[in-house]
Amino acid sequence: MSGNGLASAVAWYVGNHLVARLPSFRLRHAYYRRVLGYELGPGCCLHMGCFFTGRHVRIGPQTILNRNCYVDGRVGVQIGANCSISPEVYILSLDHDPQSPDFATRGGVTTIGDHVWIGVRAIIRAGVTIGEGAVIGAGAVVTRNIAPWRIAVGNPAREIKDRNRDVRYGCRYFTWFDTDIQMGT
Repeated sequence: MSGNGLASAVAWYVGNHLVARLPSFRLRHAYYRRVLGYELGPGCCLHMGCFFTGRHVRIGPQTILNRNCYVDGRVGVQIGANCSISPEVYILSLDHDPQSPDFATRGGVTTIGDHVWIGVRAIIRAGVTIGEGAVIGAGAVVTRNIAPWRIAVGNPAREIKDRNRDVRYGCRYFTWFDTDIQMGT
């Protein structure tokens, strides 16, 4: 999707208010790939109610974005493989400079490494990098980079301990509608 005009606005409106409510993963993913131009890896799982803005979104294979996440791809969001992103997480790439007399914007590409787990209602600020295997606690506000294989909690998020590096899982969480009842079980 190119351009900043009415056609782009309609594409995101349709995506966020109609397509995001469709109970079919295939239809939602096809729209995000073909109309919005997002790069979605195989087995990626974008649940109902996710809200997207901006053109620059890349999500790796076997990654889950659970219900009602907000992904701001105006500058860029890159999410690795086998990530588990819990419901209502905000991932930002653009915000405002509070010291600017003109309310100027500032931002940067927000990068989330492979095997990252982000807890419910966490907020990831613009330009932050979350290293491979990190865990972000529920409700955390991540304002600076988080090192690989660290657990971070709080507001602002602070690293509290190491995470076990022996992870063997692949994320797969396709559910019926917007429930927690998994397909094929």
